Amino acid sequence: MNKLLKRLLPVGLLLLLFVAQRYLSNSEREVETEAPSAPVSQEAEAEVGEVSLPMAPSSRTDILIEHEGFSLLFDTQTMCPRWVAWELTAEETRGRVSRQGVNFKEDEAVPEQYQVASWDYNGGQYGRGHMCPAGDMKWSQQAMQDCHYMTNVCPQTAELNKNWWEHLERACRQWARQEGSVWIVCGPVFSDSPKRFGKKHRVAVPKGFYKVVLSLKEGREKALGFYYTNDDAPQPMEDAVRSVDEIEKLTDIDFFSSLPDEQEGRLEAMTDLRAWDK
Repeated sequence: MNKLLKRLLPVGLLLLLFVAQRYLSNSEREVETEAPSAPVSQEAEAEVGEVSLPMAPSSRTDILIEHEGFSLLFDTQTMCPRWVAWELTAEETRGRVSRQGVNFKEDEAVPEQYQVASWDYNGGQYGRGHMCPAGDMKWSQQAMQDCHYMTNVCPQTAELNKNWWEHLERACRQWARQEGSVWIVCGPVFSDSPKRFGKKHRVAVPKGFYKVVLSLKEGREKALGFYYTNDDAPQPMEDAVRSVDEIEKLTDIDFFSSLPDEQEGRLEAMTDLRAWDK
């Protein structure tokens, strides 16, 4: 059971996560996982609790994967995750695990024909862009290794990857220290007919990327969304700000559905970046 689910269970969240050959044991109530033999749709349900996994429209091209510290929904059509979700705590931001010597690798949690390799990106104009960043996984050697699976990677331009997207990643770590913990979900956005590249697997190139961040610190609850275009244009954080509602319309994903309706509606409408500076 990964770190994200371990954090959800103590607050009473019941997740039903089905992947081919995956089932919930009635006696031990633990999720047992085997590598699926074919893509299956996401079926994740939050019955009680504060935060659930994102809900995307059901698709036979999706594979739900749990890794140490984060979960993701992998789309075998685009060869990219639809979303990647994790909780980041203040304590975890002080981790000291190094990424030195940790390499990108195929993810055996998906069938072999969908195992994008690091060398699929060789010679292309796009870099390997982490969705769940290595900087958030320094609290565990296993988490650091897992975030280098290619299922956690999307094609990103160098300028976006090394500058504007990283600025947001650093801000999220600062917010985690400030708030005690934050919930983060991010992923790609595609055009109707995205261009593709790859040495063996044809990876779709996103037109942009979204990220939503939620803090449930008592008395200071807030949420915020961001959208960045996948190009080399300057993109200051304040220009990328969106409400979570706007990101939901853009992606057709329901991010925080297990929150009480009034709270969900209020938080998902927020667009004030300054509220995160307090």
